[in-house]
Amino acid sequence: MVMNASPQNIGQALRSVRLSKGMSQQALAAAAGISRTTLIQMEKGKDAQVSSFELAGQVLGVEFGLLSENPDMTRRRKARADHQIKLAASREKHLKLAVKFALGGAEAMTLKENALRMVQLWKEGDLCSPVYIERWLEILNAEPKQVAKKLLAMDDEWGPALRQNTPFALTVT
Repeated sequence: MVMNASPQNIGQALRSVRLSKGMSQQALAAAAGISRTTLIQMEKGKDAQVSSFELAGQVLGVEFGLLSENPDMTRRRKARADHQIKLAASREKHLKLAVKFALGGAEAMTLKENALRMVQLWKEGDLCSPVYIERWLEILNAEPKQVAKKLLAMDDEWGPALRQNTPFALTVT
């Protein structure tokens, strides 16, 4: 499809595709590695860096054809965008778990017990780095409301790694 490549037309197309995929502005911005403010401006048709449009398009699986680059670079950008989508999904899963822990009750206790069992399996089977085991035990050996706070605070340098090596991997949220 050939379109007039004005920022307004591209912004409208970007918003339309994002909405059709049921993706929030925050999720798309995080997955593309741009700020939500930048995405809002892009969707309004304001001037933005061409690379920002391309990054957002890659996350959504569309090409605007604004940049011409070699295929290797395109594959690398797509791989990075795919990785960012996975990180955002993992973060969202852990935020939902934090809400369940904050609410307390039987569900929070079951989540905690199952996660502690998983960490124990890691330890017994030497299946995970002792650093991850120690960090997860620090998080899980607390009251549910404190576990919630610790899950919410997992945006430091260890957060993505801990979410990738999570004892909640089998938990459906």
